[in-house]
Amino acid sequence: MEQLSPEKIAEIKNLLKEMNVNGANQSIIQDNKLIFTKDEKIYRCFMPSQIQQTEAEARQNALKVKLIQSDDTITRKRLIKVLKEKQDIDIVELEKDKEKVLQELKDVQLDLAMTLSDNPKKVQELSAKVLEIEEKFMDVTIEIMTFLSPCIEEQVKSSYYKYLAYTCTEKQIEGEKFDKVWTDYSDFEKDNTGLSHHALGAIESLILNIKE
Repeated sequence: MEQLSPEKIAEIKNLLKEMNVNGANQSIIQDNKLIFTKDEKIYRCFMPSQIQQTEAEARQNALKVKLIQSDDTITRKRLIKVLKEKQDIDIVELEKDKEKVLQELKDVQLDLAMTLSDNPKKVQELSAKVLEIEEKFMDVTIEIMTFLSPCIEEQVKSSYYKYLAYTCTEKQIEGEKFDKVWTDYSDFEKDNTGLSHHALGAIESLILNIKE
């Protein structure tokens, strides 16, 4: 897991303040945006527009039709069984771990929201904890996604989130200024820095939290 230095945590908190976020309710998710770090650089994902969602759904549906018609595909249920029997990889348990981490994140976010702004030490501790748990959530999300990536359902789902990660991820240029990470979708697909995986975990986390 990538460890964040105190300086980087402070930089993220300052950025949130610049975005007019109330210090008592600072969180990695604010204003329908999720801020995350990779290689000591700051990025953010934002909730997709209706047009972006429609574009992602069109790609998803086209891929689903193609995979269903192929003889060389495997369903999620079948793949989970094969992984358990052949490699002793328990996807069910991993998904339970993911839910536990997500609940832990929500609990800490609630504690942070209820912490008074006149207790800066506690706010700092909880803010750092939120960042740590969010990284943990991204790690387990990526692990599950990697194991299940060959199945039809995950390929279709991945297609949807990949497009959203591509179109909804920005990098910090300076201060409050952000710009798109990838010029086009082919650049996203060719990315070998690990950033695309982080963006995938971030957009999924953001959408799940906003919907709930």
